[in-house]
Formats: sequence, C-alpha cells, structure tokens
Amino acid sequence: MFCYNCRQELAEGTAVCPACGAAQNQGAARPAVGVGATAPVIPNHLVGAVLATLFCCLPFGIVAIVYASGVNGKIAAGDIAGAEAASKKAATWINVSVICGIIGIILNVILQVAAAAAN
Repeated sequence: MFCYNCRQELAEGTAVCPACGAAQNQGAARPAVGVGATAPVIPNHLVGAVLATLFCCLPFGIVAIVYASGVNGKIAAGDIAGAEAASKKAATWINVSVICGIIGIILNVILQVAAAAAN
C-alpha cells in the first residue's frame, strides 16, 4: 500500500506513515492493481489529450496522447514515479497544444482582418 499524502510505499496495515506522519484511512477503498496490490490514483489526462489533439494543435496533442496512454501501464507495472512523470508530461503537452491552438486562432483572425482591409 502507499501513503495517501506522500505516496511512499508502506507495509500493509500501517496506520501512520513513518515518512510524513499522515494517518492512513484503513477503511477506504483503494484502487487495486494486481492481486492484493494497491496504488495511488494518478490521472492519465487521456480525455484532455484527445480533445487538445482534435481541437487545438495536432502534433503536440499526439505527444500528449502518447504520455497519457502510458500512465495506466506504468501504474500496473508498479512504476509509480514513472506514472506520475508521464501524467505531468501529458498535462504539460495538453497545455502546449491548447496555447498553440489559441495562438493559431488569433493569428488567423488577424490575417483575415488584414486581408479584408486590403480589399
């Protein structure tokens, strides 16, 4: 099992995390990975990555999808640090895609206005 606060691996049934001192809620349901294993909930950002790909910037959105699709596999393999890193990278690339999409729309509007003014 993992600490709910600092995500350090703990022995099964630990009431208080020795690293951060956070009380562990023993009665709460935890997501299982494999038989008898527990893991923290790490968002994979897959929906946001797909939406950013479709509506904002295709190349950067694809990078976000690649990172987002790797999160669950890393959790299943027990690579919690890798899953957290992939989740953060997916979120970063979603933001990059959205920003590039907004910049593209702004540039398009400016060019349309300039073209209309030139006629």
